[in-house]
Amino acid sequence: MKLLLSLSLILSFVISADDHETPEYKYEPEANKAEYFIGTYNQGKDLGDLVAWYGKFAKWAEGQDGAFDKMSTALLTPVFHSNLSSVEVMWSNNWPTPTDQFNGMQKWFLDGGPKLAESLPTTWSEAIDAWQWVVSEPASLEAGQMMYATYADCSLEDGYDLRQVYDMYKDFAIYAQSQGDTVGRKLIVPEAGRKLADGVDFVRLMYSSSISERGVNADLYYSKIGNSQASADLKGFYCNNGRSYVGMSMSAF
Repeated sequence: MKLLLSLSLILSFVISADDHETPEYKYEPEANKAEYFIGTYNQGKDLGDLVAWYGKFAKWAEGQDGAFDKMSTALLTPVFHSNLSSVEVMWSNNWPTPTDQFNGMQKWFLDGGPKLAESLPTTWSEAIDAWQWVVSEPASLEAGQMMYATYADCSLEDGYDLRQVYDMYKDFAIYAQSQGDTVGRKLIVPEAGRKLADGVDFVRLMYSSSISERGVNADLYYSKIGNSQASADLKGFYCNNGRSYVGMSMSAF
């Protein structure tokens, strides 16, 4: 069942119709913006070259009147993926608000960003602008840390909307964290740059602040959390096509 999300729906999730009351939800989603640049390395280039280029970008960004101070960046390398031949790297930026994001974009285009991009060691095949709803946060995510992230395509079951799923997922995450879980979780809806496949309504991100932490959380889920009432109450959607990355946090807000 394809979910059509307008910007107003993403921002407010106010649903109205004649002679119908607005549904009541338990939580107000914490939303942020994200940019994903996905592609391959140019001939003879690799992650080391991209890290070096990030250093050039960071130096340039320091002179842009604080426009990039609230942007966090991670460089991700696929490890379990169905299309390793065409996806070698993913650059992810996160912004707290659209205002922050588009102020940064204005600085980029008007103050030398395209010129700087000429030396990028990558070729991007996709550039995606997306909304993200934060369900839970990882233990920590400071600059320099290695993370493990898994994205999956998800579909809503009949009779459920994304706000209902967010509330149930939030309840589950709160319980899981009370048991020692440290997984960061987000629900992602692309706004531009990618059309979700038919039947896919959102993308789920699960990530941890270290690679080994992913294994610890998996053991905890299968030994304890998966058989809980909180897990049984989590319904309304299903996910497939998981793809996993290891990545480095370059900056964090």
